[in-house]
Amino acid sequence: MRGTLARMKAAGPSGLRERKKERTRAQIIETAIELFLKNGYEQTTLDDVLGVVEVSRRTFFRYFESKEDLVIAWMDQFIEAAREAVRARPRSEPPVVALRNAVKTIVKFHEGDLPRFALIQQFVARTPAIRARQRERLGHCGEEICEPLAERMGLDARDDLAPRVLASCAMAVVQSAMDAWIARGATEDLPELVDEAFRTLAREFGRGGSGTSPQ
Repeated sequence: MRGTLARMKAAGPSGLRERKKERTRAQIIETAIELFLKNGYEQTTLDDVLGVVEVSRRTFFRYFESKEDLVIAWMDQFIEAAREAVRARPRSEPPVVALRNAVKTIVKFHEGDLPRFALIQQFVARTPAIRARQRERLGHCGEEICEPLAERMGLDARDDLAPRVLASCAMAVVQSAMDAWIARGATEDLPELVDEAFRTLAREFGRGGSGTSPQ
């Protein structure tokens, strides 16, 4: 994920100060990932990372809340890309299809980063604290894609249930596909696995769609 992390965008003005902050943030992330992959997440301390980058703890906490955030920093770019990808889907696509194609587009764009991403996800799976943070960020992503999804459905994201349910389900699908991918040794085609997960969701929900509610 070297290229992905280095290309992460910072929100805000594109002035010299913001570009410098962006470079510092990317350098901290990249250094941390390299050390985590080389020495192990638990074996690498925050001071180890900061010693290589030559920044203080005070500087670090301007960018991140915790050591765990370094592992899931890729989520920042994913959230932004997901929001824009949903907006970009043709209006003719049903909401679930638009979500599926949006996520597949993002995953396929970063296919070159997947081997490294697989290594990162392996120690995410082994570390409950990081896994919890990643799930939290996926939940935030669901909130971010709710608005463009509601727009294409002609609904209000603030109080209509449908876009919220669909956005939350989409993020659960992404997490499930990643879990299955890692559990199977990260040897399968991840975009296809994402597609399969969305098809499974549509199929299984469809089976119960005509049933009656329990009394």
